[in-house]
Amino acid sequence: MQFSRREFVRLSAVAAAVTPFSRFDLSLQRGLPRLFFAPDEIARIRANAASPLLLPVYEEWRSLPDEEAEAVITKVLETGDLLYDWGTGLEAIYRQATLALLSDEQRHRDLTMVGLRTLRALPHWDYLLDGGTRPLGIMRASKATTATLLSLEVLGDHVPDELREQLLLDVAEKGCAPCHLTIQQMNNPEEAEGWGVDEIQAKTTAWDMSRWPSILAVNNLRAIPTMGLGLGALALEGRDPRASMWRATASDSARRFLDLFEPDGSYFEGISYVDFAFRTLFLFLEADYRIHGDVDWIRESNFDGVINYIVALQNGRNADGTPDIVNISDSRKSVFTCVPSWIANRSGNPLAAYTATHFSAGGYFADFLWYQPKREGEPPPDTLKNVRMNLGWIVARTGWEPEDTVLSFRGGGPMNHEHADRNSLMLKSKGERLLTEHFGASYRASDPHWLLRLPVAHNAVLVDGQGHQYHNGEEGTNASLASAEIVSYVDDGDTVHWSSDATPAYRLVDGRITLVRRSILFSKPGVVLIVDEVEATEPVSAQVLFHPDNRDELAGLDLLEQNAFMIRRPNAALRGQCYSGTPLHITRNALDLPEEHGVFPYLEASAGNAQRINVLTVLEIEPGTRTVEVTTTDSGWEVHQDAELLARIEFGEGSPLSSRAEGQ
Repeated sequence: MQFSRREFVRLSAVAAAVTPFSRFDLSLQRGLPRLFFAPDEIARIRANAASPLLLPVYEEWRSLPDEEAEAVITKVLETGDLLYDWGTGLEAIYRQATLALLSDEQRHRDLTMVGLRTLRALPHWDYLLDGGTRPLGIMRASKATTATLLSLEVLGDHVPDELREQLLLDVAEKGCAPCHLTIQQMNNPEEAEGWGVDEIQAKTTAWDMSRWPSILAVNNLRAIPTMGLGLGALALEGRDPRASMWRATASDSARRFLDLFEPDGSYFEGISYVDFAFRTLFLFLEADYRIHGDVDWIRESNFDGVINYIVALQNGRNADGTPDIVNISDSRKSVFTCVPSWIANRSGNPLAAYTATHFSAGGYFADFLWYQPKREGEPPPDTLKNVRMNLGWIVARTGWEPEDTVLSFRGGGPMNHEHADRNSLMLKSKGERLLTEHFGASYRASDPHWLLRLPVAHNAVLVDGQGHQYHNGEEGTNASLASAEIVSYVDDGDTVHWSSDATPAYRLVDGRITLVRRSILFSKPGVVLIVDEVEATEPVSAQVLFHPDNRDELAGLDLLEQNAFMIRRPNAALRGQCYSGTPLHITRNALDLPEEHGVFPYLEASAGNAQRINVLTVLEIEPGTRTVEVTTTDSGWEVHQDAELLARIEFGEGSPLSSRAEGQ
């Protein structure tokens, strides 16, 4: 069912005429439970709109002209596109309902009512189907359920009784029932008849979705239908006989998702997917606290560890002042303010409160609900300067100021939203990504930007021009089979070093390979040693890649004498020198992408051909203050810093790298 634009405008006008908003009272609710806020919280929530962190968000949202906002909300009625147009429309409904809560402006209430009429008009809320006919509920149905209930709570008794009752039926049938079916099939994939998409999306989607119930069951997309089902269940208690069963299913699903976190609180999909999962899941958990309070959700996982994980993955600031991150996987940005705020509010963790103010960005409606800028916070302790995660990821830094140096490393196993990036590293200093993980990798293998997922686009190692195993995107951005294992790790504060073995991942591509191992030493603040070892049953070549950030096209790459190079950014530079026991040469290259997608220059140090290849790369952040010298020994190299032994590199059994901190 689709309304014409003219008919929809007429219905909206009628709704506004019969729904007076004079003497608007946010305390009214017509018998529905309060899921999102209590009347005595409204003053605090409104004060958040004037806080330095959230004021720019508030001003941006309310600056959108009413006509444009209405067009965004209702576009789905014209196109039927439940993926893109409805996704954008739902965000607009969230925003208008939030603005109606934050201000006394009539226009935001009117637009929220337009959102409710749009929700009512759609025959179903999601584009995913099981068996070609049964609606599923993941992102769109769950968000639509939340948007409906938020809007009803904000508008309260000013929503006509008939419309409210119709929408609550929609919450049950278009929201909860599809979300429940989805979660049940995640729990029991054999019951699925075959996931797919509606006719509109089928024209552009070519993914093999046969394993999606199993794949989505163990990633962030479990959290969002849990939100919709849980909120709907709480709203429908006493109205729908299925409500208690739905709440039990949502609670079980929440626990299953929380079980995906490592014991130390780290999460395999990256920081942006912690954010997406928690800013949805927490809405259900918070409402469950409000309505029942019989589950202390903050004790169901290591949320203190999650905060440490978020803090560890901070990477200074972007040019616009927002937090930059260690963007392993498809992660693009740090968490929204609501995520650490909820943890701070429920746990009292002072680092969580600090994270909300310093390491998050506003932009989600729950930010206004949960942020408490007066809550006392504490900055990160020095113990988080060097972090080895259960995931096999390592981050070492000099501090959390924008000018500080951050070195990060991606070891570990497969994961959803991963790249082909085992043993890759990133290096940022003085606000510059001197060695970067590129942003913007495509989710579709048919798009040129898919290349940004592949080994050649990372600061990693190729063998005969090939990286480790990866897939061709048949199922989307699911996990590969590639793993790397951290085999040694030594933390001495200002000097930290480790080794990671990725041999199995490379052998999946080339059975001749018997060793691919990378060892890193970081001498703070500005010296990094990289030791790469490649061995095979017959002669091969090895390529060590160095990718700077060039999003602004201001990166410079210079080839110097004696296998040295310089990577230049406007505020910092990185001098590198490579050493090898086999012939080595360095070339300047660029990724094979159309220039309209950006220019991605990189350096390639190629060594071999030989059965055993060892490459030492010495990186110095310029301008440096120390002198680094390398001497060749019978078994490898010695590296001295300011005439003192920094590291000894000896090849044989075990990790080749040791430091002076170990008494060498």
